[in-house]
Amino acid sequence: MNTYHKWTKNEEDIFREAIILYQFNLEAIQSKYLPHISLKSMKNKYYQRIHNNADIKIQIKCQKQSKITQQLSETKCEVNTDQEQEIYNYIRNLINE
Repeated sequence: MNTYHKWTKNEEDIFREAIILYQFNLEAIQSKYLPHISLKSMKNKYYQRIHNNADIKIQIKCQKQSKITQQLSETKCEVNTDQEQEIYNYIRNLINE
C-alpha cells in the first residue's frame, strides 16, 4: 500500500496546530482533524518538518505550561503554616514564569 500523501498548505497548517495541542499523539490528530491521512504519512511529516522546529517546540512548551497553570488555578490548596504558604507561592511563581 502506498502511504505517500502530497500535503496541501491547509493540511500542513492544521497538522502544525494539532501537534502543538496534542504533541505526538498522531491517533488523536488523525481522528479529530485529518482522518484521510495515514499515521505513517503523519509520522514522516512530523520528523521531516516539525521535529527539529524550535518555534513549534516553544509553542508546545507554552501550551503545557498553560495547562499546568490552569490546573493549579482551579486547585484549592489548604495552607496551614507560613512555610507552606511560602513554598506554595514559590511553586506558583515558577510555573507562571
